[in-house]
Amino acid sequence: MSQLVIITGTTGSGKTTTAREFIAQADDLWLHFGVDIMLGAMMPRKFVDGGPRGEEGIHIEPDDPADPDGPAHLSFGRFGAGLIGTYHRMVRTAIESGQRVVMDHVMTANPPILQDAVERFADLPALFVALKPPQAILGQRIAGRIAEVEKVLGKEHAARNNEGTRRASEFISREIFTHDCFDMVIDTGRLSPAEAARAILDRVETGPPGEALRRLASELD
Repeated sequence: MSQLVIITGTTGSGKTTTAREFIAQADDLWLHFGVDIMLGAMMPRKFVDGGPRGEEGIHIEPDDPADPDGPAHLSFGRFGAGLIGTYHRMVRTAIESGQRVVMDHVMTANPPILQDAVERFADLPALFVALKPPQAILGQRIAGRIAEVEKVLGKEHAARNNEGTRRASEFISREIFTHDCFDMVIDTGRLSPAEAARAILDRVETGPPGEALRRLASELD
């Protein structure tokens, strides 16, 4: 049985809500390691995207510096790679301590979050799940998450953070789906978070076991 479930997708795809539903529905104890917890709550706000030193962490930057309100992409500042590596090592340590973990994560190929995760987790019993609602509904969902972001970052910082996320949404989706090596791909425009979580849990409990991370390790080698 899987010890690790990684749920990826762009902002608005339902990663966090699905992960919460998963641990609520599971009979066994699962820990939830959310990327928003790591980047939004565990580190100082000033280093979070939209903060005064956000460009030093994992941040959104415009494709064209002359058009700051135009299309944007996800980028690592000087602390970015180290933060992701630390997040992944925390999860690995939890699993090696006997815990089961569900992660909600943004597994982009650029910046190389996917590659770091594959290197650290490919040898574990893991299920790699992508949530992929229609792109057209993501803007509405991103706008709808503002209240949750405000709880962590405050009103003004949350507005800047959410706007950057909206502008980078297409880039992030493209970089997550630059490959098609997933154990499950779920349309969360069709399924609710509870239904998506149930589908993932059924796969964990009845199989077949996940193979996507191992295949990716071979492809990326």
